[in-house]
Amino acid sequence: MTLTVISRLLAASEAAGGGMKGSATATAVRWLRQRLPLHRATCCRYASGVTRHVQYENEIRQQYPVLADKVVPIPALRKKYKHLLDGERMKDAQYTICGRVISKRQSGKKLCFYDINDGDDNLQVVAMARDSLDDNFDEIHTCIRRGDIAGFTGYPGLSKTNEFSLFSRKAKLLAPCMHNIPETLSDVELQLNNRSLHLLVNRDLRHALLIRSKVLTALRKFLLARDFLEVETPVLTAQAGGAIARPFWTKANAINRPFALRIAPELYLKKLIVGGLPRVFEIGKVFRNEGLDRTHNPEFTTCELYHAYMTFEDFFTFTEDVLRNIVSAVNGASLEVAAGTHQIDFSQPFRRINFVDGIADATGVRVVDKEGRVLDVETLLALCAKHNISTPAPHTQASLLGNLSEHLLESQCIQPTFLYGHPSCLSPLAKVSPRKPGIVDRFEVFINGKELINAYNELNDPEEQRDRFRQQEANRNMGDDEAHLPDESFCRALEYGMPPTVGWGLGIDRLVMLLCNSANIRDILAFPIKAE
Repeated sequence: MTLTVISRLLAASEAAGGGMKGSATATAVRWLRQRLPLHRATCCRYASGVTRHVQYENEIRQQYPVLADKVVPIPALRKKYKHLLDGERMKDAQYTICGRVISKRQSGKKLCFYDINDGDDNLQVVAMARDSLDDNFDEIHTCIRRGDIAGFTGYPGLSKTNEFSLFSRKAKLLAPCMHNIPETLSDVELQLNNRSLHLLVNRDLRHALLIRSKVLTALRKFLLARDFLEVETPVLTAQAGGAIARPFWTKANAINRPFALRIAPELYLKKLIVGGLPRVFEIGKVFRNEGLDRTHNPEFTTCELYHAYMTFEDFFTFTEDVLRNIVSAVNGASLEVAAGTHQIDFSQPFRRINFVDGIADATGVRVVDKEGRVLDVETLLALCAKHNISTPAPHTQASLLGNLSEHLLESQCIQPTFLYGHPSCLSPLAKVSPRKPGIVDRFEVFINGKELINAYNELNDPEEQRDRFRQQEANRNMGDDEAHLPDESFCRALEYGMPPTVGWGLGIDRLVMLLCNSANIRDILAFPIKAE
């Protein structure tokens, strides 16, 4: 279609007498520039009076050329020539850089200045007609515009204002930009709908992605140095387990079988512990069919690890060490992080709050007695009502205790805090403490009021695990569709004997939010899910 349009434009030009003097030619060029931004180079050649079909056809095919020269990263070029003196230029050297044209300034027809960004750094390119080895200097530099991807080959040196620059001898348009790139982009809808444009305009998202990479690198390095084995477990499962959450379901058409997207890798990782791997971890996506808000995205990234033959108490120190290691990897020497109006200090020992004692201090009521019995649902409902705590259905002991904790304890946890000693009904996969009936060896880490880490001694008694699953099934029958489904294959795996094991999980996205001082999870995800 494009060649047909160009043929008609050529015919109009020839009918007008050729060249740029004919009014039909001028009209044709204006029309082409408006309707076919892809062929800006074609417009330029056409405007110069080049009218052979083969030249236009070749020009169109060369709009997206392959690279013929070795490209040097801008930071490497800067580093190599940081010693240059005032006005010094290395005319015998030759390098090629490529990147996006951030800005273009023209001084007459024989001199152009470009600011080029290759994704790592910016560099000024000075294009002078007297230095150019291109036969069509005017045409090439007329066609290269702000937003385009372009390549420049030339020599490094300092400009008249002593700005490090590349003095171009050859220039090439590598990929035209067909849309205007605004200077700013504050429209949230547009930011979510066009993440490429958001990334081009707003540097905060790029910064968040760099922080995420540093977090993952530091975490992996920390675990691998302690002889953990990184593994991968299935994303598609016969039934979702390892957490209290509602799953997504899909279907494998080839075998006519439903599958759930995993809500946690926990049960698979513990099967690997049973199989003789003493230290395993996995970093990956999990999926929960739940709400979408400022701190929740239906798919998110976690790190789960399991360590056999390690005491629960040792994991308090382990947790402090891993978080300090990550923070220092991101911030350098500083262990302080700004979070809204708060300054989070990771250098101090983490605060500790006992779950039952904390609620008792806030309400004057102990929700678990000395024999390990939890208050009944009616009493817990009355306690919540007394303290103006909302209690959405279903009303189970676990859900009401969760409401009490969220409103009375978690909001206190601004500085890094361990919330430990949970009732067993809140932790269907955790082992009961030998010292406190009805209480499991578990802790959560809260920072700035948000949960980041969950850890506990893993339950390894298959019969008790079956009893816990039955209780979860009873909760499900009461309307709790997030209750844990029974998993007999996991219980059978426990029958082979799982050693004493501590499990630990970290929410990567929330940690990145904290380190980026971001209040919304969408601001630290490359492609968040958008509510319609």
